[in-house]
Amino acid sequence: METVAFVVRYVFVAALAVEAILIGRALIGLAREKARAAVVVPTTEE
Repeated sequence: METVAFVVRYVFVAALAVEAILIGRALIGLAREKARAAVVVPTTEE
């Protein structure tokens, strides 16, 4: 029974780590996209 608890605990920790990595990648991608949009020079109105 100890082995099952050990496996379940570390599978849960691994799943949390994977989710944190995916969330981090999404936030970095969003930040880069916003930074790229901020650099775009606005067109001049005629």
